[in-house]
This record gives sequence, C-alpha cells and structure tokens, in this order.
Amino acid sequence: MRLSLHHRRAAIGIAAVGAMILGLGAATTAAAAVPEDGLVASYEFDLASGSSVPNEVAGSAFGDATVRNVQAADWTGSALTLRGGAKTSTGNWVELPDSLLAGKASATVVAEVKASQAMLNGFHFLWNIGNESSATEYFFASLNCASGRAPLVGIKSAGVERLVQSNSCGVTANQWVNVTSVVDGASGTASLYIDGVRVANGGVDRTPANIVDQSLNTIGRAPWPDPLFQGAISSFRVYDRALSAVEVAAGSDADAQAHATELQAQAQAILTALALADRETSSDIDLPTSGGKVTWSSSNPAVVAADGSVAAPLAGQPAVDVELTATAAIRGITATQSITVTVLPSSETAEQRATRLAELFVIPAVVESGTALPAAPAGTEVDVTSTSEGITVDETIVAAGDDAVEGQVAVEVTDAATGVAASRIFDVTVLPADTTTRLLAYSRVPTTVAQANNADVALSMHLALEDGDGWGPLNENYGIFFAKTSVAVPANGTSDSIIRSLRDPHLFTLEDGGYGLVATRTARGGGADGTQSSSVLFARSSDLRSYDEVGMVNLGVTSGVNEPAAVYDSASDRYVVTWTSDAGASMYTTFTDLADPATRGEVRRGAVSATAGAAGDGVPNYDSGNTLPIDAQTVEALEGRFGRIANTGVGELDGVEIEQGEELDAAALPKRAELSYDDGSSSSRVIAWDADSLAAVDTATPGTYEVTGSLKTTEYATPFADERADPSVFRYDWNGQEKFLMIATEDIYGGNINPQGGAHMPIRIADSIEDLSDEAVDAGRNVEIDLLRRGDTDADGGVMTGCFWAPEYHVIGGKLSILFMPCYNGTNGQPDMWTGRASIIQLKQDAQGNDLDPAVPANWTKAQKVLRSDGGILNPSQNISLDMTYLEDSGQSYYIWQQLGALFIAKMDPANPTRLTSEPVRILVPEYAWDNTIAEGPNVYARDGVLYLIYSGSTVGDTYTTGLATATAGEGVDLTSPAAWSKLNYPIQKSGVFNGDWQLGTGHGMWSHDEDDNLLYVFHARTDNNGLSGRDMFVRRVHWAADGLPVFDMEADEEVTPDNRTVSTTVTVTAVAAPELDVTGKITVRCVAGKVVQVLTVTNGEGVPVTVSASGAYGSKSFGAVAAGKSTSTSFTTRQISIADGSVTLTAAATVGGTPVTVTTAVTYPAANCG
Repeated sequence: MRLSLHHRRAAIGIAAVGAMILGLGAATTAAAAVPEDGLVASYEFDLASGSSVPNEVAGSAFGDATVRNVQAADWTGSALTLRGGAKTSTGNWVELPDSLLAGKASATVVAEVKASQAMLNGFHFLWNIGNESSATEYFFASLNCASGRAPLVGIKSAGVERLVQSNSCGVTANQWVNVTSVVDGASGTASLYIDGVRVANGGVDRTPANIVDQSLNTIGRAPWPDPLFQGAISSFRVYDRALSAVEVAAGSDADAQAHATELQAQAQAILTALALADRETSSDIDLPTSGGKVTWSSSNPAVVAADGSVAAPLAGQPAVDVELTATAAIRGITATQSITVTVLPSSETAEQRATRLAELFVIPAVVESGTALPAAPAGTEVDVTSTSEGITVDETIVAAGDDAVEGQVAVEVTDAATGVAASRIFDVTVLPADTTTRLLAYSRVPTTVAQANNADVALSMHLALEDGDGWGPLNENYGIFFAKTSVAVPANGTSDSIIRSLRDPHLFTLEDGGYGLVATRTARGGGADGTQSSSVLFARSSDLRSYDEVGMVNLGVTSGVNEPAAVYDSASDRYVVTWTSDAGASMYTTFTDLADPATRGEVRRGAVSATAGAAGDGVPNYDSGNTLPIDAQTVEALEGRFGRIANTGVGELDGVEIEQGEELDAAALPKRAELSYDDGSSSSRVIAWDADSLAAVDTATPGTYEVTGSLKTTEYATPFADERADPSVFRYDWNGQEKFLMIATEDIYGGNINPQGGAHMPIRIADSIEDLSDEAVDAGRNVEIDLLRRGDTDADGGVMTGCFWAPEYHVIGGKLSILFMPCYNGTNGQPDMWTGRASIIQLKQDAQGNDLDPAVPANWTKAQKVLRSDGGILNPSQNISLDMTYLEDSGQSYYIWQQLGALFIAKMDPANPTRLTSEPVRILVPEYAWDNTIAEGPNVYARDGVLYLIYSGSTVGDTYTTGLATATAGEGVDLTSPAAWSKLNYPIQKSGVFNGDWQLGTGHGMWSHDEDDNLLYVFHARTDNNGLSGRDMFVRRVHWAADGLPVFDMEADEEVTPDNRTVSTTVTVTAVAAPELDVTGKITVRCVAGKVVQVLTVTNGEGVPVTVSASGAYGSKSFGAVAAGKSTSTSFTTRQISIADGSVTLTAAATVGGTPVTVTTAVTYPAANCG
C-alpha cells in the first residue's frame, strides 16, 4: 500500500524545515522515506481539532483512529498531547481499529512519542494490540524504566507472557523518541528499536496471530489497571511484516525531521552547558564530551588532535592557533561550536621527559613466575640492571623453587628521542608457577533475564579461574561484586534513580597484599550516571569474597573515563590509574592513597602496559576485564564460596553384633551416614535399610553378614505446588503428633491482589512433606483448605477482600500462629494492596491447653493487625506493612517485616503479639542492582552462634533473588541495632539451572525441616507450568559449606554422588555358649572282697536344686534332686579284681532364670587293682 498525498505533503514540509536549520549552521540528515511495503495503518497526529484521525494508507481495510476524551487543548498542530491519569479517569487515549494484526505471523509497530517522567518511572502500555482483558493475550510496548524494567516489547497469549527488554533505559523524559517494535514469526524473535537502533532482541514463541481477540486496540491505554500514557504522540504506523534494521532506521530518521527545530535546540543546549571558551596550553588538554554526546574535530590535528593530544612547538618556536569544533547530535540533528586553542612552546626538559616516560613502565607488585616483562612505553627502551637473589629476568620474570620469592628488580628506561635515561627499582613477590592460578575479573554483555544475565546481573564484577586454555567462571557466571546506590538510601526507600551498576572492572593487588577494584560506574541498566566523565568506582577486598566499596574517585578530567585500570607502582610507592578518554586518548594519573583525593598527581597522556586487559576466551557474553595471579589458598577459598560443592565420600558405618537366635531389628543399625564434600564440609543422611538384605541375615547361624541400604534423598516434585507463592512449610507438634503444615499466597497468573476466583488463604496439612504437594492433592491424599476467604472480617470488623500475602507459621507464646497481610477495598471499591497491614491469627486451645484442629477455620482467632506500642500503624508513611516474620534470641522476641521497601525490626512480647514493645528500626535496605528497590520476605535461622536472615530482592518475577544477612546469636546482642547485621554484597541464591532445568526468580524463601531433621529451603520461582504464569512453590535441602554459609542449590548428584547412594554395614551373629551347671563329681576306689568298688561323690555348686544321674561301664545311678550347695555319693561294684582307667558320665538338669538347662560332664577315674 502507498501513503496518501496528505502524508507526502507533510514530508515535503519537514524537508523545508531541515533546510532552514542548515542555513543556521546546524547540520541535519537528509529527509528519509517512510517504508511503505506492508503498511496497513498510518496515523499522523497533526490535526488542529477533532477526535477522528484518518488512516493515511490508501486502500487500507482499516479506518480512522478515535481519540477518546479529547479536549481542544490536546492538539498542538504537530502532535497529540496525552494527558495521562488513572485508567478510569477522563484522561485521553486513542482507540485503533479492531483486528489490525489478526492472523499475522509478523508485525512492526512504530510510535513517535514523548514520555513524561512519570511514564519512565512506572508501568504503562505505550500501545496495545488485544482487548480489554489482561488475563490471556496482548501485544504491546512500554518505556517503563523503573521496577527492574527498561523499554521493551511484549507479547502474551494463552496466559503466558514473553518480554524482550533493553539493557538500559536510553530514553529521556519529555524528548521525542522513535519506538519501533518488531515481531518476526519466521525467526521466532522480537526486537525493540529506539531512535532506529536495535536495543533489544530475543526469542519469542508467540506471534500477533496468537492474539485472537483484537477487539480493543489502543494507544496509551493498558488492559491492566495501569495509568493512561502521559506525554505526546506525533505519528503511529502498523505493518503486517517485520521491517529490516535499515527500514527501521529510515523510518526513525523520517519521523525525526518533524521535530528538527526542537531536537536542534536540545543539541545546542548540550554545547551551551559545557561553557566552552578559547584557551592557551603547552600540554595535552581535556576536551569535555558530555558523556559521549559531543565529538570534536581539529583544524590542525598534527598540533592538537581530536582527542586533546597536543604536540607543542619546541622552545623558541612561535605559538600555533588551532580551531577545535565541538558537535552535539540528537537523532542526526546537530549543533556545533568552535573554540581557538593557542598552543604555546613546550618547556619540558629532556630529563623531565625521560622521567615522565619512565612512569609508564610498571612491574606489578605480585607476579607469577614466567610472566613476561611489561612492554616498554612507546619511544623508549627498557633494560633490567639488577635483580635480587632468586629472581632472574630476561624476557620473563622467573623465581626458582616451590615457594614465593620476595625481592627487587631494577630497570633503566631510556628515551629513544634524547638518549636520556631514568632508573626505577620495583619490589616484587614472584609466585611459583606450579601452585599459582590466574584469576579473571570481568563484566558481561547483558542478554536476557531468562539467562540470568540481564543488565542488573551482567553489569557487575564476575570472577573466573584459569582452566587449561580457557576460563572456568565462578558463581555460575553471576556477579560477585555489585555497585552500591549513588547515595545512602533515603528514609522513604530506594528508587531506580539511585541504583547503580558497573562495567569494565579491573582487579589489582594493593600495597598491603589485599585487593583493589576500579570500574566505570553506570546508572542502572548501563546508561551514564554522570560520573563516567570524570571518576572511577573504587572498592577493596581482603579475600575476594567480601568487598568494601570506598566510593567514587575523581581523576581530574571531564573528557570521559573508559576502561579504567590500576596498578600499584612500588618504585614510586603510588597507585597508577589509567583510562581511555571518550575521544580514545590513553591517560593516567597517580595516587598515594586511592581513597584520598588530595594525594592525586598530575593527569598525563600515555599507555601503561601493566594495566592491559584480557581477552576472556570462552567466557559467555564476556565484555571486558583483566587478570592477576593468586595463590592456591586463595583459589581454594574462592572455589569453596563460589564453585560447585560435591560429595566425595561416605563414612564407614559401625557394624552390629547380635547373639545367635536373637531377632535382628533395623533400629539397631546405623541411622545416618556421614558424607564428606570437596570443600571440606560434611553432612549426613538417613539410611533406608533394604528389607530383603535384612531378611537374608540368618540369626540362627553364627557368621558375618552384609546388609545394604540406600541414603534417603527425597526428590520433591518440581514445581511442588503450582501458583503458590511465598510458601511456608512448618514442622508442627500437634499435641504429640508430628504434622507438616503448608501455607502460601495464591498467585494464579501472577494475580495475587484480587486473583481469579477471589482472594483466599490456602493451607495443607499432612504427615509428610511429600503429602503437601500438588501430586498428593491430585491423588486424593490431601485436600487444600481455605482458612480465610474474600469477605471474611478481621477483629475490628473490617472486610478483608484481597491479598492474604506471605503467610508464615510460627509458635508465638506457645500458640500456633500465622503472620500474613490481608488487604481491603480501596477508593475504587476493589482490593488495594496499599491498604494491607501485617496481621496475626492464632490457633485456639481447649481447657487443657491442647491445640484445636488447625484444619478447621473456626478454630482460629480473628485477624488482628500488628501495631506499634502506642497503637499506631507500623507504616504511617505508606500504610502498607507486609512479609512479617518472628524470631527469638537470648530470651528476646522480635518481629521483622517489610515497609518502605526495606526490612524493619522491633522487639515484641509473645504474650501480646499484636503490639511492638520498641520502635521500628530499619536494618536492611536494597542497595544493589540485584536486590533493587525492595528487600522483603525475611526469615531467620540460628546455627552455631549465627543468625542467618534470608530475604528477597528485585522485582517479583523472573529477576527475584535471595540475599543474606547475618548477626551473632545467643549472646544478647541487640538485634534492633543496624550495626548488628552484616549483609552479603551478592545474592546467596539466584536464578539458574538446577538439576538440568532453569529456575527463574527464586526467592521469598523460608527455612524448614523434614521428617529426618534435614534443613530445607522452601521458596517460589516464576514459571509457566501448566500454561500458567504465576509463581510456583519448590523445596530443596540446604547444605552448609565449609566457610559457614548455606548452599541452596546443591544438585542431586552433588548432594550424594551416585556411587555413594548405596551403603552397607556388617551384622555379626555370635554363637551362644553351651549352657553350664556348677555340678562336679569325684570317683574314689576301694577294695571289697578283692574286688574293685568305685565311690562317686557329686557336689551341686548351684544356688538351685539340681537333678543328677550318672552312667558308666559298671552301671547307672540316679541321685534325684541334689540340694543347692550339697553333695551326695553312690557306689558302683565292678566285680573285677582290676579295672582300666575310664570315665562316668554325669547328667545334671535344673531350671535357671526360668529356663531349663541340662548339661553332661565326664568324671574320669584311674586304673585300679585289688589282686
């Protein structure tokens, strides 16, 4: 289709305006053409009045756009002013024709707009292809730069939303901007262009054709309750195909011409703000660039280059005048201003020149043996004149032996132009190559939230260890040092405007052996924050695991500080800081103390090779960084903190011994197996002994048997519970019975204020953790119960209509309690989260003090708000208070909760749980890009004298993260003092791959325990499971690393390696000793009538009667019962003159300890002769 004549006349008029600007000396681009192929609708908002805006596309099937609630003053003649306001207000917006992109697999939407600051700071839809409902489908663009957002294009269908977002804001309030959104169905991608430049690109599995209901297409009005768009619009175009990058740029250039006069004035304002003036110099000059918005050109680059480098005339030669021209450009519309620089002859001596050049040669204070000597500065030669014993230097610095060697290296730097030399002596520590590893410090190029590499994460310092020819990223290639807010977080909370990020980090060794870091600080998302023109961010660390941000260090320039680096120069006992100006000039200065600006030296030009960066081969999305050597001890500590921890062994189990015939009970076997890990930590798991293996032990037969079992490592369903956010699992002693309770926030489709079906507070109760899952509910093993529902009243009679957020179980004052936040209807008659208050309900007890059934809603008290000691609300500034948790330490009870986007704490008395007993104190604020603008969901666990407080930061959704703060436990520390708490600079848990699957937005976690007393981490993550888009519940076990920090993401094979999952022990069945009775016999011989007669005397040594009988070669006799301790005799007549030796068998029987015992023994006798 082709544009109508009306649009072409406007283009001709625009070209004429450009010509007039050219006549004033400001350059502009030639008038560009708007692409016409595939154009289905084009609207020019250049009317003087009316509410109908014609479609400029001749022959289009789509008609006029209609401005709703239009007022005469809305029209400027070149644009439509959009007044904004609440969605239900009389603010204006534009209704587009229905079905604009019905059935289209690809599309491009172009909007030339101005956005107010309010729009950049809040949620809105710039335009929408869809309908009145936000639940299932829409296609839109937004310029929101707050709440973790940046300009984006989004598409949603079947309830699943896909967002493709820029890495930074890149939009200025109240300034014309061209916003182009492209969906390419063929490639499965979406792109966003700002002013013709692509700023976002990502995969999407939906197209406009999936937006089935396109019955309310709009400009400036969202299907959500977002405010109407506030700003202005001058043109709007819709294509049924994906425009190319060239076409998008051409359309942006064409749209810019309509505002050429305004854009040129903005460009001129940039130059005016620089206050440029003529100047004289004999040295290099600092040319301001207003953060890269201004470029320079020179009439004589040989004398003054565009980067400010000056080649001054020699002494005695005349001065030279050079004209320098500054150019500022906005969307191709430029303004210029020229100044005259008078270059005076140089006064630098040859010795001064040699000394200056020698400053550029630095040997770092710590090097690895085999490291190349730094390159000589340009125009010089460097000779090593001496080294300490044990250190040799040729082309590399080498130390002999297996230990670090400390010594000196002396060099002479000769200026090739003059032949003058300067000497330098460096103190160095040379680490042995065999035990030294190079560490890479770097930032990344931002990609997407789905890869946990959005700008909030990518723009931080990452670390990687040397790994063969490449690098092994630590912390799953996530940031380890993040920049703090630009100012202290104010009392009313953190805002996007003070959140900061960093790029180009450079790690170096400090003089005291610690580590320093310099970097370029940026606004959140990577845009300039105003400091890059002159300063660097500086931080220190003693161990590379925790960091102290010192702050911004002014380098004394205004021409831009890019790729900053630093090195300690032991020859001068100063730190050399290097950088590149916006114009590309290599620059440096020195400091005695980087934290003290008064120690800064002169700013000079020149490159210091010792601060060169590194390539970062193989690191995904690597941007820039550098390396330094570290010893084996530091490597081990870094791997323990930021590497993966894995099981290496299982302890030998003690064997079990039982007597023959005894029953084998599995309870007698070892209950847990001790596990060891590669960081030096340990853990244990319950053993489930194999029933068949137990049955194979023959207890009737003495011997040694092997019994096998498996370690119990329950794999919980993922997700554990769908659309259940802020989950809490509580192990509960219900009147002597162990029960497990679960509670969570309803989060269907992410709608948790007034969810579909009405707000409610669901709980589940079971005998095991697994039976709390959705799988158990689906299988009929459990039933979810609503303790509260929309319309229930609180203790004050207020009607609770929504939210029921972040419920947690606790036992407070001996009563099972739930802390949560209900909300009430706002002024619009709908649930309003800002009416929410931290509240409590408690389980009732019977007259004997037994807990009633927690599954019965009537057994709980009415909800009561938690108030200050004077009865006032917790948050008088914003009203809302939420995410309350409870803890006890050293006999004192506390509440911790979220308000004003931060964590507050106060003391309380469990006997009166609705009142604080001290004033609320703010103890933790979100101050990094990873926990931006909010800290919430606190939960505390005490272990080994430490309180571990986990909390959640960043916007609820795919970017949610878990932070950690610690305090001393059990020593009476006042936990209401902010100084009592120490916070990690980086998240303890974040989005990442777990057991092979991505989990995004992991947060709002809670400590819990399972049936075997293993510590659990119960949390939610944002998923699209079952076609839903809310947050789902997950359960993992917690591991404690050797350095004392919790590990929340230990995978199954790391927790227990497959080879260690089966264990065994021995069961020894010992033979039972033959029963004995203390019965003895003695035979004497006498001769009677020449014949041998034997006399047998039997003695009963037992304490009970014993029945005895005797049997031998000469007969058998029975003694009957021989009394305890008595003896009796009998005789045997042999009728023989002589007898051979032999024996008589005694048989004794008695009941001992209730058990019949029979024993036999032989009584011997010698040969006898009566002849």
